[in-house]
Amino acid sequence: MNNDQAVATDLPRGAYLIRGARILTMDPAIGDLARGDVLVRGGAIVAVAEELPADDAEVIDAAGMILMPGFIETHWHMWNSIWRGLSHDAPGYFALHRLAGSYTAEDHYAAIRYAATEAINAGVTTCHNWSNALRNTEDALAQAQALADSGIRARFGYGHLPHPGSTAVDDGEIVPMLEWLGQHGDERIDLGVVIHTTQHFVTEVEAARRHGLKSIAPHADLSQVLHLLGPEFIFTHGPGTPDQLLQLLAARGVKISLCPSTDTIIGAGLPPLIRFLENGVPFHDIGFSVDVTAQTCVDPFAAMRTIMASARIAQQRGASFTEIIMRPGNPADPTNGLTMPRQMLQLATLNGARVLGLEDTTGSIAPGKRADLILVRTSDLNMIAVDDSNATFQLVQHGQPANVDTVMVDGRFLKRAGQLLGIDVAAVGKAAARSHDAIRRRAQVGCDATL
Repeated sequence: MNNDQAVATDLPRGAYLIRGARILTMDPAIGDLARGDVLVRGGAIVAVAEELPADDAEVIDAAGMILMPGFIETHWHMWNSIWRGLSHDAPGYFALHRLAGSYTAEDHYAAIRYAATEAINAGVTTCHNWSNALRNTEDALAQAQALADSGIRARFGYGHLPHPGSTAVDDGEIVPMLEWLGQHGDERIDLGVVIHTTQHFVTEVEAARRHGLKSIAPHADLSQVLHLLGPEFIFTHGPGTPDQLLQLLAARGVKISLCPSTDTIIGAGLPPLIRFLENGVPFHDIGFSVDVTAQTCVDPFAAMRTIMASARIAQQRGASFTEIIMRPGNPADPTNGLTMPRQMLQLATLNGARVLGLEDTTGSIAPGKRADLILVRTSDLNMIAVDDSNATFQLVQHGQPANVDTVMVDGRFLKRAGQLLGIDVAAVGKAAARSHDAIRRRAQVGCDATL
């Protein structure tokens, strides 16, 4: 399947000492290091300290950079990433779902590989491939192969696009996928289910639980199936959701995936972080999602800013601009009661790992966890290379994907010195464009370029 493209799994998992970085571990027991080293060996984090011996490890000079866990996104329809330039709003986006029936397995591979490449470039090391357009096992295997070849860590959310003849995801599909991932998933890709119709809801939930899948993610009416909700469920979006349902989600331990880019661009509302918290959802159960790159792009920095801004708007409770800027600081509470950048960094890393049930594997920098790490340059124009500035403020308030210098997933460098490795970017882009054109020809879908 598209074997002419480079494969990230050909890259080595070596021994590396990342030296002299400002380290945000996101591990409360270890804390942050103003200057420190991280030793990686065989794909795992071995040690974190202010200074470590290199021994036989290759030394990576990280002076002037911030080292942090890679970003973890928790809900993304990666298969339609190649629809770019075709829609700008919700009706236009959902009308394009007719394209799903015109995909070949090669198109599924091209779309997922394209999306994963953009994610890695932006510093996302784990994604939730919300694959709700599968027609058969061939489509599913093509997507799984693309994830494996890309080098990213992923949850493969297996699902069918609703149509009159759609069937339930059952053992006949789950078992072969589990077997394939066990043999070819490189221990980076695991399986969940995504549900887009109430017709098969009970059957698919029972199948997921029978096989111990870590996530069940619905885009369906929950009113008749509330009794099935549990801690492996992921609830997405949220604007306009009644308080009563939010309270039930909290009581059942359901995880939350906010959609800061898409909910705002279609006019659905701001990501309702504060409403989830006020209704009892623990902060550590809330992550962020890319959702749809058919109308947006992969930018975890912008996602953090949007969620933080929406939370602060809610916390100010309609105060005027003058009231806000004239409000005196509170020495007893330096946050002044506002959502802070540090919380956003946690939401985009460790929280995301918890939402996906991967908190023992990734999401923080600690010995024993897998080495999913990124280095962010502070020497770029939009940042500032000052040793005693607040690194979290810099990342959340000023960072952008272009600042991501280095990306490591499971101990492999997928980006280094600003260049992607194990990925033929030109080939990935050309394959995505070919599939875009071919799918539209088959489906006879045009584009109104006059809007």
